[in-house]
Amino acid sequence: MAYKGKMKYFILTDGDKNPFPQIINWSQTIDVRKLTRDEYQKMPPFIQLNAKLGMDGVFPDVIVKPFLLLSRPAMEVTALYDLNIPFLFFVLFDTDKGECASYYCPMLEEEECLARHPGPGQREIVLDREKISGVPLFRVRTGTESAVVIRMDLAESLLERGALV
Repeated sequence: MAYKGKMKYFILTDGDKNPFPQIINWSQTIDVRKLTRDEYQKMPPFIQLNAKLGMDGVFPDVIVKPFLLLSRPAMEVTALYDLNIPFLFFVLFDTDKGECASYYCPMLEEEECLARHPGPGQREIVLDREKISGVPLFRVRTGTESAVVIRMDLAESLLERGALV
């Protein structure tokens, strides 16, 4: 079903200069190819990862890289907009600082909705509205990488609730 609304969509990104945690050795712990709606049941029920917070580092409500992680409040808001979205539970530990935070990794649908593929080094993507199914949060493959796309109403709800993105 094509999305008939006029809602805007945005690419969800981390600010490069933000003091977000750096997740360490995640590729040795998790196979990101299994973070899909078809494969996530093969993953452990919860996953522990090491992280390093910088001097002014905080655990935000949304972490985009290396894969999307949402705090409990952000997960609850997202679940209001997509009742069928499954989540995996993650815990990030900073052993040096003695801090930890729990997160939920949404299993996003992958949409084939690019109007055209971006060129090398181009960050902007153009979506074909006729190919969008209307889900509030989804992944778009842009060559060898993928981007997380968020619908404006979900983004506004997260920001209105004070989500740290």
